[in-house]
Order: sequence, then structure tokens, then C-alpha cells
Amino acid sequence: MINLSNKLNNYKMVDIVKYIAAIMVICIHCNPITSQEPLNFFIKNIVCRIAVPFFFISSAYFVRKGSDHKEKYIKNYLKKLGKSYLAWSILFIYVGISWINEHLGYSGFLLIISFFFGLLQVGVYYHLWYIPAMIFSLFIVNKALKYISYKTVFLISILLFMFGSLETYYGFLPAGILKNTFDGIIQLIFTTRTGLLFGSIFVTIGFFIYDYQERLQSLLKFLPFLTILFSFLLMVEGFFLFNVERLDMNFLLMLIPFSFFFFLWILSSSIKIKIDTKKIRELSMYYYFVHPVCIILVEETGKGYQLSWLRSGVISFFLIVLFTHFLSLIIIEIRKKARSRKQIFLAGFLGIFVTFPVGILFFVNRVDNINVKYEMVPCLWFVFSFVVYYLLQKRKKIKAVN
Repeated sequence: MINLSNKLNNYKMVDIVKYIAAIMVICIHCNPITSQEPLNFFIKNIVCRIAVPFFFISSAYFVRKGSDHKEKYIKNYLKKLGKSYLAWSILFIYVGISWINEHLGYSGFLLIISFFFGLLQVGVYYHLWYIPAMIFSLFIVNKALKYISYKTVFLISILLFMFGSLETYYGFLPAGILKNTFDGIIQLIFTTRTGLLFGSIFVTIGFFIYDYQERLQSLLKFLPFLTILFSFLLMVEGFFLFNVERLDMNFLLMLIPFSFFFFLWILSSSIKIKIDTKKIRELSMYYYFVHPVCIILVEETGKGYQLSWLRSGVISFFLIVLFTHFLSLIIIEIRKKARSRKQIFLAGFLGIFVTFPVGILFFVNRVDNINVKYEMVPCLWFVFSFVVYYLLQKRKKIKAVN
């Protein structure tokens, strides 16, 4: 249902959709959840691809809203986001280095260079690309709108997105200069999924929706039809690419109009959410940050012990989401209380102490000749460190009560 009488202000519905979107991101990064390839493709590469654009648009919308009330809001927001990114990057350093070493075979100086490139461009670990992309796109679009019109920014952003979509439409590139040039760019930057090429258009949409929300009221009655129409076209585009050679599936052209109308639809929904969605908002954020660790631990355990139901499929996906949920709850509880450096270092040390025997047991008892990812060990340390820190906090609280 559409709210025709009020402004676009159903922020609780946005929180609910962001939570669902976080689960969609987990689904994208998991192994296949069904053995039926067309169905798996539909779920992971079409339906779930709406998640990241929604994150970009919603973040941009609320940043624009904040900057409308506070002069230095964007500057402070970007600083806060940058600090958060550095913190998560530090936590994922060992995992990221293990990935680089395993997949790219880099060591020494090349390892250091690739690490810093990842930090600035694509993230220390694969999921962290979103934050530098968000920082860059928020900064560049905000700056651009001070000098040029929305029409021009939209045009430039769409052209950049279309260039980035060559990653998805790679199979259509004719042999020659264009393909060779694009291959060279990919060799240099690894992916076109960046703030400039991917994020800019969705940040522009978020800004535009906030700035023109009064004028967009006239669109509200058409939103269900337009959202359904472009969701259908998105599915058509997705299945059109089913048998096409692709480098990835991040760029779907129909994501642009679909995401615009879908966000408007959610924002204008008349559905009343009675619960406080602050916790859901927090969970969606931590789901995004910690889910790769949970994926590695669940799927690699299934691989190491030849447990197919744990390595892929619906049960594996459910367990990963459950694991992600509980780890996120632990982190939320930790962040509620004051943190001491002494406890942080102690938790990290004890995490290593626990990881060492558990890691040995895992690798010794796994099925022979089954190789598991190097990231398994740092992921174990990641989880154990947070659990130990949580237990230390609980112990301190019990002592204080007694």
C-alpha cells in the first residue's frame, strides 16, 4: 500500500528491507543454495542483486537528510565511516592477506602493495569494497552537485555505470581494442565494482529522492506498477545473461530504474511497523561485516569433512545466517560497554590460544587430500577473540555485582 497523504517517511520499513537485503548479500556470497542452476541463478544473481543498490540509495538518502539539518554532517559522516572502515580492515588484515597469498600467490613487497591497493580500492577482504565505494561516491556526488545540475550528474553516473556493466556484459565485447583495453583495466583495478562506476548512480538517486521528495509525490500512485514493471524487466535482463560469459554479475542495467522506484515504494509505504527497528538496523550492519567469516567456517568445515549439506544448500545457508546473527549479537553487546585496551589485547591473545588447538584438530581430522581455504584459521581467531572478549566482559560484570 502507498501512503498518499504524508511525506516519504516510512523509515522503519527501510530498516526492515535493509535487514532483508543484508541476508541477500549473505546469499550472494554463499555457495549454491540449490542444485537447480536456473533457480540458483535467479535467486543469487537476480533477486539478491537488488540488495547493494538499496544500501547505497538508503545511505545516500539519510546522509542528504542529515546534511540538510547540519552543515558539516557529510564531512563528519565520512570521517566516521572512514574510521569504521579502518577498524574493520584491521580486523580482517590476516584474513585478507591469507586470501591474497592463496589466490594471487603474492608475497613480500607485492603482498604489501596489493594490500594497500585493496585498502583504497576494493577492500582488504572482498565484502569491504562497499565502504570505500560509499565514501568515494558520497564525496564525489556531493561535490559535483555544487557545480552541476542533477541532470548532468545523472547522465555522467549512468554512462559510468554502463561502462562498468561491461564486466557483466563481457561476453558481448568484440575481440579487438575495446576488449583489450577493458581487459587491461580489469588487470589493473580487478573489478569495475567501485564507487565511481557502481556507487555514483545510486548515491545520486538517494540524494535526488530526498531533494525532490515533494515533487515525487505525484509518482506515488504509480509506484506499485512501475516497481513491478522494472522488476520484470530486471528478471528478463538477468535470464538474458544466463548463458553469456561474465566476469561478474554486479551490473544489471535495470537495477537503476528498479532501485529508484522500489526505494520510493518502501519509503512511501503505509504499512505501520510497531516495533523499534533500531536493533534490526544494527543487525543488518553487522551481518554485512561479519558474514564472510561465518561463510568460511561453515562451508570449509563441510568441505573438509565432506559434509555436502554443510558445504552448500539451504541448510548450509540457514546455519550461516544463524551463525552470523549470533556473532552480530555478541558484537552489539560488546559495543554497548566501555572497552579497555588491556581486555582487547587479552582477548586477542586468548583467541590465538584457543584457535591453535582447534585449528590443529580441524586440519588433522579432515578428510585426506581435501584442501581448505587458508582463511579458515584467521576466521577461527576472529570468532574466538570476540567470544573471549564477550566472556571477559560478562566475568567483569559478575565480579562487579558480587
